[in-house]
Amino acid sequence: MEGVVSLRNYFILGLSAASISLPALAQGQGQPIVAVAQIDDNAGSGQAKTLTQMMLTAIAASQKFRVIERNQLDVLAQEQNRGRSGQTTTRNGGATGGFQGADYLIYGTITTLSASKKSDFGASLGMALVSGENARPQNCYSGEVTLSLDIRITDASSGQIRYVKRIDEKKKAGTICGEGVPQVNATELFRSAADRVAAGLVTTVYPIKVANAQPDGTLMVNYGEGTLKVGDYVTVFRAGEAVIDPDTGKAIGSSEERLGIAEITDVQSSFSKAKSLIGFATPAQTRDIVRISTTDDLNAYPKSKLKPRR
Repeated sequence: MEGVVSLRNYFILGLSAASISLPALAQGQGQPIVAVAQIDDNAGSGQAKTLTQMMLTAIAASQKFRVIERNQLDVLAQEQNRGRSGQTTTRNGGATGGFQGADYLIYGTITTLSASKKSDFGASLGMALVSGENARPQNCYSGEVTLSLDIRITDASSGQIRYVKRIDEKKKAGTICGEGVPQVNATELFRSAADRVAAGLVTTVYPIKVANAQPDGTLMVNYGEGTLKVGDYVTVFRAGEAVIDPDTGKAIGSSEERLGIAEITDVQSSFSKAKSLIGFATPAQTRDIVRISTTDDLNAYPKSKLKPRR
């Protein structure tokens, strides 16, 4: 038996119900403000609020942004109303509103939360051999849960889309035989997706950079847990001349030189180490830009036989 099946009938999804307390504004008043504008739940998972909290937690943990929660805007509005009425004093000069103070807005849709179930022939055969000839045969099953999100992050001041991504997370369920049902803890799915949203925002606004380059090819980069993982391949680039829009006169980017590919070997809370693998005819240096390697990056070095790990 194989195919997509009902989560309610075949899988137990263990989602953490514990609330996550976040201040409306984190410390660091000079940092950009991020708000989750809207998360739609087309999959009917009932986890839009949980995902929102996880995303804001992951973004706040980067220590590069302040965060404001949508459900705190009602409280903010009540305080503003009291200030205007004279019931309380206010330090905001009578200003009103909430999202207009955000620099970046996150919009998302939970598009899929589904489970597949299929027969595990090897486990079924093993059970038959262990049980003996007269035992009643038992079918064994394994399964997998898939979570899919569509994410869009916009610049609140210009409306420009800064990051757009379809995120797919999968988690395998253990094999079970007989009348039981495979069990999956889906908390890890949602948290991994939230981490990827946070990493997408943070590295779009603040690219990963080389913080220190050592003579033996070891690189220290300025991002750690939540953004990079041990075993990730990353490509190092050197920014070139600024590219200027001829109509507006504004800088719209810069030319780049691909230097080489490195592998993340150690991940700490706020930094990571990488070892140079291939390329680097020009050695990496401080402030070079680092990105997760794409297929195109790996194909630029055909003899390396490296394959994407994400």
